[in-house]
Amino acid sequence: SMASFVPMTQADEPGVADPALDLARHIKTINGGDADSVSQISDQQALDLALDNLDKIFAQSAEKEKDKESIEGVLNVVCWLFQRVLENNTAPAESVTLAEKLLKKITSDTSTHPALRLKMLSTIYNILGGNGTARYNTFLVIVEYAASAGKDILAMVAPQFAQLDTMLAEWGSDASKTRALYQTIFNAMVKHGDSNGAHTYRLKFLNSYQGDKELESAKPQACIAVTEAIANPKVYQFDTYLQLDAVQALKGDSQHGKVYELLQLFSSKDLGDFNAFYTANGPYVDGLGLKKDECVLKMRLLSLCTLAAQQREIKYSEIASCLQVAEDDVEKWAIKAITAKLMDAKMDQLNKVVIISHCTDRMFSQEQWTGLRSKLVGWKDRMKQLMVVIENSRQYQQQQMAMMQSQMQQM
Repeated sequence: SMASFVPMTQADEPGVADPALDLARHIKTINGGDADSVSQISDQQALDLALDNLDKIFAQSAEKEKDKESIEGVLNVVCWLFQRVLENNTAPAESVTLAEKLLKKITSDTSTHPALRLKMLSTIYNILGGNGTARYNTFLVIVEYAASAGKDILAMVAPQFAQLDTMLAEWGSDASKTRALYQTIFNAMVKHGDSNGAHTYRLKFLNSYQGDKELESAKPQACIAVTEAIANPKVYQFDTYLQLDAVQALKGDSQHGKVYELLQLFSSKDLGDFNAFYTANGPYVDGLGLKKDECVLKMRLLSLCTLAAQQREIKYSEIASCLQVAEDDVEKWAIKAITAKLMDAKMDQLNKVVIISHCTDRMFSQEQWTGLRSKLVGWKDRMKQLMVVIENSRQYQQQQMAMMQSQMQQM
């Protein structure tokens, strides 16, 4: 979990130092006043005073480790006061309002002690306990602040994303809040150059629309996700994208319909189809940020996959025609497909054929899933039969051994 301050013990007994009073006197000193002039103060007053002077507290020199520890001690008292005041405001709505006020003050600066500010935010999150709304709001602020503070600060928060599904369930977040958080996360990742991470959370965002009738708000992100997949040199299967309701909503759309057509091309068509599409829609494809030469490279490999799925031996001339390359370049493209793990094959240079031993399916259709299930069921049945044979053999051997022992005892 993220670093947070250590909870303080109660200090209500006579003779025990009052953290609220100590904090008020410390702030008085920061402002050039007389600390002894503060004789008493309530928790709420001390917290309000701390919030008004939070930037001054953070602005104290922290060049020495001792100074940093001093600031941490003060911030720990502020968090403790927040918890004390929270306990006296039992209404969840009041807790949310109080938390928002504190969060706004903490996140007002991203350059002065951002790691300490993040630590304070994490402490606030922990203090909020079972208040799902306040915890959701706080975590959203944490991600937004980390993204603004820099890549290193975001990296401190990123490990928490693995627990996001559990956290969202605990908070009781609805679809709207869930999407807002996913969007905040993928925007943060885009900002700091983590394109793969951003794509993962963009897909989570789109998955949240499965079964939803209102898909208009998902279309822009569906368009980006499809474009990212096409541009990614490691993505060659697109059926998972076609299964998303948000992506299906692009079909025939006046603004994004051509993105869906592109997806279909990369899912099941060949290079000739892409070239025809580009001739008619070149400026649109370029406007998506896709590079024609990279698209052509991917389509050549995908077209080769289609040929490999249809026949075990493919003539060099047939490959050259399909890929629109010289016959002398066929082996180079076969090696590219093998390197990309799209197929296992060997080249017969004498007969000028590529011999396919295995090929990745461009789309895993429902028929293929049914076929795979049938094979697995068949293997399971054969294993059961084999286990019966083994068990019968074991029992027979035990019977034979028992008979031999009985005969030996009678001799």
